Amino acid sequence: MQEDLAIFMDWENIYISTVQEYKTKPNVSAILEKAREYGRIVSASAYADWTDGDFRSAPPTLYSNGISPRYISARYFPGGRSHKRRTNSIDVMLAVECSDFLHNHPQVDTYVLVTGDGDFIPLVSLLRSRGKKVVVIGVSEATSYHLIESADHFISYASLVEEDRAAKQKDKEAEKPKADPYEELVRAVGALKKNGSTRVLGQVKQRMIVQLGSFDERNVGFKKFKDFVVEAERRGLVNTVDEDLELQVYLPDEKIPEPNGEAEASEAEIPDAKPQKVTEDLVRSGGKQNGRSSGGAAKKKDEPGEPAKDEKATTEKPPTSSGAGGFDLEEDLTPYELRTICENLGGLRQPASMVEIFGSIRDLDDRGELELSKDEIAEVISAMISLDFLKKVSAKPYKEAKSRMVFYKLEKNSKGVKEALSAR
Repeated sequence: MQEDLAIFMDWENIYISTVQEYKTKPNVSAILEKAREYGRIVSASAYADWTDGDFRSAPPTLYSNGISPRYISARYFPGGRSHKRRTNSIDVMLAVECSDFLHNHPQVDTYVLVTGDGDFIPLVSLLRSRGKKVVVIGVSEATSYHLIESADHFISYASLVEEDRAAKQKDKEAEKPKADPYEELVRAVGALKKNGSTRVLGQVKQRMIVQLGSFDERNVGFKKFKDFVVEAERRGLVNTVDEDLELQVYLPDEKIPEPNGEAEASEAEIPDAKPQKVTEDLVRSGGKQNGRSSGGAAKKKDEPGEPAKDEKATTEKPPTSSGAGGFDLEEDLTPYELRTICENLGGLRQPASMVEIFGSIRDLDDRGELELSKDEIAEVISAMISLDFLKKVSAKPYKEAKSRMVFYKLEKNSKGVKEALSAR
């Protein structure tokens, strides 16, 4: 029995993307045909300001295909020589109505979002947290690669149009030989290098989708795209390094930067008290954020070359619950919050990368168990490293890796962690 499926289209986004990239309007029938592969369409809506000249002719076509046009009035405000549009109202309305549909139609198992806007990542997270499958259809060149990574499946608009065209010309043209996915991976990394683009996993996969029309790592035997890249590294085709909170992909002939700018070292050579550079870069000292104070803001240093007025007093005292960035684990977190964080980090594979640690705490925030901004999460991690809640470890992520990476393990036997875990 087919699963029920609902479609929500950010019409302005998909329309502008297809016109800019392919000089053509969206092919509604191709989108619906692809969506039907994932289930029975029980609802389909498209959102736009239909009074706009670019979109005025779309509603009749949408109606004839069973898609309900939802009118969202565009807002304007003066700016310079012309008016600027506020398009976020469309995003908000789509997200609100999708959430309402989720509540009122629990039998619908699959949601198709036709958009490339990264602002829908929280909506994707909400749907998946309720056990729903999320499929994103968008123009690869104009789609947020973080949105691609957050969804269960991503379908390149170019690939579904190509499939539609190929189905019509099946008898006229012989089937093209399948491309080698590993060669395409190398070509994708090389293209991103040439363009000076970011080479995180999502961006590399996005480039492969552009090259191949579509790509799914499960078709070549891997559950995750990262596993596919790791196998390519084992074969000597690419190199990877954990950098700026994400895994970056390099070609074999490129010089690989040290993880987060730190020199390769053994575990014994790594200073335990110094927080990782990437965490320090994320910490925003001073002021208040979301109602929490940053202790570092109150300290004022004297003239250059002279220590701060209370530096001597600070250095003479033993370490407390306050980290290097001024964030106090005991004062700025409740016992429940600190225990929840420690329990969550303890559930990770040990040692864990900074990406895994940061993502694990952010997941707690997404689930409503914490209320921390990204900057505050970085401050928490920095404080936990300074206070030996987390111990730095340098190791290769797997045997065949070309370089070492910086990992952290939760020191469950430390006094601070024991007290946090025992708090009730």
